[in-house]
Order: sequence, then C-alpha cells, then structure tokens
Amino acid sequence: MAASVGLEMRQRDVIINSRRALGAAEFARERGRFDAMHHALFNAHWAGTGKLEDVDDLVRIGAGVGVETDELRAAITEDRYAAVIDENRRAASSAGIDAIPAHIFGRRYLVMGAQPYDVLKQVVDRLTSPE
Repeated sequence: MAASVGLEMRQRDVIINSRRALGAAEFARERGRFDAMHHALFNAHWAGTGKLEDVDDLVRIGAGVGVETDELRAAITEDRYAAVIDENRRAASSAGIDAIPAHIFGRRYLVMGAQPYDVLKQVVDRLTSPE
C-alpha cells in the first residue's frame, strides 16, 4: 500500500524506544520546524535510514530540517522535554488512547490504530456536514 503512493516502508523487526525522537520533535516545535521534523523522523524510521533512539541519527535528521545541531544534541541527551512528553502521555491515557497512531477529530471523535483512508474520511465528512 505504501509503495502505491510513493512511500518507502520497510518492516521493522524491533520495537523502538521513541522518547528521544519525541524530545527532538519538541525541540523542533519550539523552533517552528515540527512538521518538517515529524515527517523526517517517520521517513527515517520506515525507510530504515535512521534509528529514532540514536542521538547521532536524530541530530543528523535535525540538521536536515534546519535545526541547530549542538542545541538539539544537548536537548536530547539532557532529556530536556521529559515533562512535556510525560504530560502528553498522561493526557493521552486520560483520553483513553492506548494505541498508535491515534487521531482526535474536532475534540469529538477518536480513531485509534492504523485505519483505512475511508474510515478517516467518514469522520471528516461527519464533522463537516451540516447537522
């Protein structure tokens, strides 16, 4: 399915600890580069071009999206965004989220797990149709 839309996606044999990648993403968010970092992290993971738990790989990915690498390295190694990450996990748990990916639409609908396009489209259609 991924190849049909031009995405390279390799099956991963291990479960990763994404905490460092989450910290790198928060670092990028503060600098207005979250979307670019988010996409670069996903691409690195699924294409097999970077390990999301490896500081050097995260710094390389960050450099590719234009964030300052020395500051990024320090933020990751110091776990500078621990409080933000922990709060996001608490909020997700409180909202009943226990699977990834999870999408919240309009603060009304929660769709968990990998879902087909048609499922997501139904939710958007429901939110945008006049009642």
